[in-house]
Amino acid sequence: MACDAAKDVAGARKGRSAVVLMVLALAVGGLMGCERAPEPQEKAEATEAVVEPGDEAEEEHDEDHAHDEVHLGAHMFEIGRRYSAVWYAGEAGNKGMVDYQIHEIEEVIEELREAKPVEEGIDVVDYFDRSVLPGLEKIEEAIEAGDTATFEKEYDAVIAQCNACHTATKHDFIAIGRPQFNPYPNVRMDAD
Repeated sequence: MACDAAKDVAGARKGRSAVVLMVLALAVGGLMGCERAPEPQEKAEATEAVVEPGDEAEEEHDEDHAHDEVHLGAHMFEIGRRYSAVWYAGEAGNKGMVDYQIHEIEEVIEELREAKPVEEGIDVVDYFDRSVLPGLEKIEEAIEAGDTATFEKEYDAVIAQCNACHTATKHDFIAIGRPQFNPYPNVRMDAD
């Protein structure tokens, strides 16, 4: 019996470890995918910089991300992580969790407001203000009304706005969709 209990504990640890590793892999992969694709000429320069690294390569990177006092990609990842939680909480009708996650998204946007990121001529925060934030308000209204169909429609509309911004900023290789698995198995999204 003690052996069985030890096996159960070991199995649970392996399961948690697998989830942690999966989340970390997604985080690293998401952050790696947030850099803009280099132009052909930049690829050649980057190759030279790799062969003989120097201050020029670092200065060039700093110029590309002059607005990134805190990296835009990290903020986008945080927004995406919290937006996934909005999906699962919304599907469960958990108004408190939806409101909390949307509030946290708004706080990330406030941090971005201070950095004033511009990508390919697009003011990212202005785009959020005009297209994403109104959609988040509609999501909250749908959950308040207990209207799952409207929640799903508005959730998808915000995703469409995110993808439109990614296309406009030449980051269309970052395509957002509904979450396919719950990355928060230890958080009860149905509790309200």
